[in-house]
Amino acid sequence: MKYFDVAVPIDKFSNFTYLAEEEMGVKSGSVVKVPFRRKVLTGVVIREGKPYKGAKKIQEKILDLPEDLFKLAIWVSSYYLCPQGLVFSFCFPPFMKRINKVQEYPKKKSSIKLNASQGKAYKQIIEAAKEERFKTFFLFGVTGSGKTEVYLRVMENILKKGRSVLYLTPEVSMIPQVLERVRDRFGSGEAYHYKLSKGMKYSYWINALNGDLKIGVGSRMSVFSPFRDLGLIIVDEEHSESYRQEEPKPRFSAREVAIMRGLIGKFPVILGSATPSVESFYNAKSGKYKLLELPERVKGWKLPEVEVINPEGKLFSKEMDLAIGETLKSKKMSRVILFLNRRGYAPYCKCYNCGWTAKCPNCDISLTLHKATDSLICHHCGYTKERLVNCPECGKKIVYLGWGTERIEEEIETKYKDYNIQRMDTDAISRRHDHEKIYNGLKKGRIQILLGTQMVTKGLDLPDIGLVGVLSADTALNLPDFRATERTFHLLSQVAGRAGRGGKGKVIIQSASPNHYAIRNAAEHNYRGFYNDEINFRKSAGYPPFLKLARILIKSRKKKKAERVGELLKEKLERFRNREKFIILGPVSCPIGKIEKRYRYHILLKAKSGYALQRILKKLYNIRVLEVEISFEINPVNML
Repeated sequence: MKYFDVAVPIDKFSNFTYLAEEEMGVKSGSVVKVPFRRKVLTGVVIREGKPYKGAKKIQEKILDLPEDLFKLAIWVSSYYLCPQGLVFSFCFPPFMKRINKVQEYPKKKSSIKLNASQGKAYKQIIEAAKEERFKTFFLFGVTGSGKTEVYLRVMENILKKGRSVLYLTPEVSMIPQVLERVRDRFGSGEAYHYKLSKGMKYSYWINALNGDLKIGVGSRMSVFSPFRDLGLIIVDEEHSESYRQEEPKPRFSAREVAIMRGLIGKFPVILGSATPSVESFYNAKSGKYKLLELPERVKGWKLPEVEVINPEGKLFSKEMDLAIGETLKSKKMSRVILFLNRRGYAPYCKCYNCGWTAKCPNCDISLTLHKATDSLICHHCGYTKERLVNCPECGKKIVYLGWGTERIEEEIETKYKDYNIQRMDTDAISRRHDHEKIYNGLKKGRIQILLGTQMVTKGLDLPDIGLVGVLSADTALNLPDFRATERTFHLLSQVAGRAGRGGKGKVIIQSASPNHYAIRNAAEHNYRGFYNDEINFRKSAGYPPFLKLARILIKSRKKKKAERVGELLKEKLERFRNREKFIILGPVSCPIGKIEKRYRYHILLKAKSGYALQRILKKLYNIRVLEVEISFEINPVNML
C-alpha cells in the first residue's frame, strides 16, 4: 500500500492523503475516484504522500494525464491563484462510457503558393519545430494577408512528423469556418467548445488522449486538450478578450496558458493578429516574441477605402444609405456587413414626464427592450419583465430610446425588403449548429446583408463583401476602463478587414468622435500609429505592459459589509508593503456597482513583478467572511 496526495475539486489550497494498492499503478498525474465526505469525487494524484492514520482508499484509477498537461495545470493553479483540484476539474470532460470514433473527411487539393513574406515566416517557424525548440512567434499581418495559409503549411509540417496540432479561435462562431479549412486540407479535425454535448466533449477528449485525433480546433477551454504528442499551438486573433476566462474558476488567459504549454512541451506557439494586443506587440518589439510580418494582402487585393462620417444623431447617415444601396446593386462585390455592438431593440426606457427609467432591480444597469420576446431584459443577470407602455410612477406614456441590433434589423427589412437579411448576435444564435447555418448561408450567397455585434468582426473570410458599415463607433470608447480605447480600435479594424477580399471594398464608420486616435488610426489602417499613442498613455498612467496588475473583487448583498471587507483587505495589504513593492488603488465601487443583487467593490494592485502580486494575494486567499464573496484576478481584462 502507498500513500498519495490527491487534489479534489474544492475551493481551498489543500490536498488530501489517500491509500492505493500498488497494482493499481497510481502515480503523479493519475485521475482517480476518491471518497470525500459523503461524496465520491474525481481528483488527481499530485505526489506520493506521507503515511496518515485516517487515510481512505482510492476507489478507482480512471487514466493517466499527459505529463505536459499535468505540469501545465499545476502552473495554472500557482499563477492564477486557483486550487489545483478546481483547475484539473475544469480540464476534464464529463466522463462517460461511449466514445464516437474520429471521422475522416474528403481532402481538397490546394494550389495556393506562398508569397515571399509568407514563405519567410513559414521557414522560421518550422526551423524551431525541427529543433524541438520552444519559441513564441508573432505573426503580424494586415487583414487578408494570408495568415491562415501560413498556419496550415506549418500544421502540415508538424503532422507529417506524427505530432498533434491545436488551433485556438476566440469565438465559437469562428470554429465552423476554420474547421472546414482544416478538414479540406488534412481530411480530419474535431471541434471542442462549451456548446458541444457531453458525449461530443468526452469523445474529443478521449480520442485526443489516445492519439486517434491529431487536430483540435476550439475555443479557450481547448488549450487543455490532452494530446500526448503536441507539436504546435496556434492562437488566432490573439488580441481577443474572449481568450480570457472570468467565471467559473480558473480565471485564466488561454493565450498565456498556450505559451506556457509550448515552453513545457518544447514546441513553437504562433500568435496571430492584424491588430495585436498592446502587451503582445510590446513583447514582439522587445524580442520576447519573434515578430514575423505580412505587410500586404494576398492576390494583390487592396485594403478597403475607409470613410469616417459624423451621423449627427441619425442611425443611418446619407452616405451610409447610399453606399448600402449601391453595394447591393453591384454585380461583383454585392454583400454588406453592418456592425453595432449592442443587442436587443432599444437599450433605454424613459418617462420624460417624471424622469423614471427602467432599471434592473438586481443590477446597476438599464433594462433593454427585446422586441422578439416583447420584454425588458437585463443583460447581466437575465431579469425579465413585460414590456411597459405607461410609466409605473406617473402613468404617462414612456419612450424607448437608442438602437440595438433588433431595431436595425427591423429598419433594414423595411428599406431593403427584397434582400435576404441575417442577424448574428447571441440572441439570434442560441443552438449549437446556428453558427454553421449562418456561415453556410454566407458562403453559398444566400445572405446579402449580415447584421450583428462583435461576432461579425472576427474571422469571416468571404470574397464579395463590398461594404462594411459601422453604425456607431463610440459605443465602448468612453467606458471607465483603461482598455476601452484598445477595444474600440480592435473592433473597428477587424470589422473593416472583412471588406474587399475579392475586389474593391469600402468601409463607412459613423462616429461623433472622428478625431479620436483609435478611430483615426483604424480608418487609416495604421496599427503602429495607434500603438505609439496607446503605449505612451500606458507608460504615463502606469498600466501594462509597464506594470503588472491584479484585482480583488468583493461582492455582497449588503453594501456596508462589502465596504467594510474592502477596507479590511486594504489594511492587510498595507502590512505587506514593507516587504513587497506595490501600489494599492481602492477599495472603490466598481463602475457597475451592483450585479445580481450583489454590491461590488474592487481593489487594484500594481507592481513591477507579477510574482510579487501572486505572493501577496495567496496570503489572502483563505480569508472567508460570512455573506461576502472575495475573488482574485491576475492580469485582469475587464475592469467594470
